[in-house]
Amino acid sequence: MSRIPDGPYLKLLVSQATQPQMSAIRAAIERDGRWQGRVEWRISTDTEFSIEPVHREGSIWYRVRVACDHEFTSVCPTLDRAIEFMGLYQGLIAQLFYEVGWPSWATRTQLNPK
Repeated sequence: MSRIPDGPYLKLLVSQATQPQMSAIRAAIERDGRWQGRVEWRISTDTEFSIEPVHREGSIWYRVRVACDHEFTSVCPTLDRAIEFMGLYQGLIAQLFYEVGWPSWATRTQLNPK
């Protein structure tokens, strides 16, 4: 049986959201049916976030979306898990930019624009 690697991305799963942030997300979903956010983490580089409830397998799950140069989405069984994935995707986008230099046009074999 193979072991799950202990990489930096797994450490990002520990939610960085504070209790007031989590409460604000919950309140927005209850009030508006959806939470949206945006953060500028670099000059003129914004990341957009959204979390909304969806029906899946007879119960309420939560679709999380994080978009910048890349877009990541997943459907999670709990709001807490959706918030964890939001932090994971946000961290992954920033790490890909800073460690690999991945704007949207770059690939592993082409790190400079044509």
